[in-house]
Amino acid sequence: MFEVDQLVWYNGKIVPREQADPSVASYSLHLGIGVFDGIRAFWNGDRYYIHALDAHIERLRRNATTLEMEVPYSTEELKVGVWELLGKIPQADYYLRPLVYRSQPQIFIKDRNQMAVDVVVLAAIAPRNQVVKPLRCHISPIERVSHRAMPISAKICGTYVNSYLVRLAAEASGVDEGIMLDRSGKIAEAAAANLFFIQGETVVTPALTPDIFPGITRATLIEVAPSLGIEVIERDIYPQELGRFEAVFSCGTLSEIKPVVQIDEYQYNSLDNGVFRKFLDKYREIMQRF
Repeated sequence: MFEVDQLVWYNGKIVPREQADPSVASYSLHLGIGVFDGIRAFWNGDRYYIHALDAHIERLRRNATTLEMEVPYSTEELKVGVWELLGKIPQADYYLRPLVYRSQPQIFIKDRNQMAVDVVVLAAIAPRNQVVKPLRCHISPIERVSHRAMPISAKICGTYVNSYLVRLAAEASGVDEGIMLDRSGKIAEAAAANLFFIQGETVVTPALTPDIFPGITRATLIEVAPSLGIEVIERDIYPQELGRFEAVFSCGTLSEIKPVVQIDEYQYNSLDNGVFRKFLDKYREIMQRF
């Protein structure tokens, strides 16, 4: 389990973590009203490398507006906060969790615009995945929540109960991960990661509909694919197609890139697949930049 450092960046200052704790009667705690993002900071010997920091921070600020929460700090100010926090804590590989929330004691939906918006950046030591652990998956009995109910493109705190239930169902079934279907039966994503399916030299990934989270790692892999001689096709994918693929992998900021070796009765030699190895090697190259 990742342990969060005792220091955090909170509303413009580095403070002990407890100073950022919300009230037990807080609006965000009771209603799930908050947004977050996930950022990796890799220590490369004498400095940190953070991939797509601007994109992560801008997404955080943009997502907050879906809940009518105006972040009181600019992108540049939040970036300074990230670097300030990294300068105050021990040098290591970190998973950073910026969180926008309302900490005041208010358990009802009313009067939301009268409450201040708080911002905190947490850091948890998260060593990079030197050993690639394959995933055994199943099609989850938990459906992907519809974008008609929640904006899937935003990392809203309350929405992640959906992912939590997917993980619980996977554990109960004795597998590592669950793959969600959307309301029409199409493959959506894993509990907290996007999916790619390999056929020969072609890679297929679910089309970026409103029910698919637009992951930054997903976008990075699609961007570098042409330089690797790989074609990526974005389209609808159904469970009935799972037997046609040679390999499958998931990707996300925290999980990085992981091969999938099983989805229900289907088995894949994903770890040794050449296309997967190209993506994995390129991803590692990017994340080890100085």
